[in-house]
Amino acid sequence: MDTTRGPAIRSGWVTFAAVIAGIVGVYNILSGIAAISKDDQTERLGEALYGVNITAWGWFWLLIGIVQLVTAYLIYIRHPLGQMLGLLWAFISASLSVFVIFVAPIWALVVLGLDILVIWALVGNTEEFEQG
Repeated sequence: MDTTRGPAIRSGWVTFAAVIAGIVGVYNILSGIAAISKDDQTERLGEALYGVNITAWGWFWLLIGIVQLVTAYLIYIRHPLGQMLGLLWAFISASLSVFVIFVAPIWALVVLGLDILVIWALVGNTEEFEQG
């Protein structure tokens, strides 16, 4: 055991980013499962979305959710790949929230705010992701 380095200091903000990534991942997994399962709500949703294949859309969100859960874990253990993936999904999410700001302004502003906090947490604490 190497005692010359001292205890590792971990930022609560990086843990916050990991928790947000995990929550988003679980939400997308549940959304994907709901879209994959056949029920009246998803059939009506398919009609509202002009015939988009809801089952394929569900598989897409299920896979995205799984990747987001893996990203959350990688952020939590401070792996550099987790930092890169976390920044990527937060940037994409923030960019897309701008497009829905007139349709769902409160939701878009909350998502944008959380994305900015996640980006700040991951960029402001890069020393925690250094290997070695």
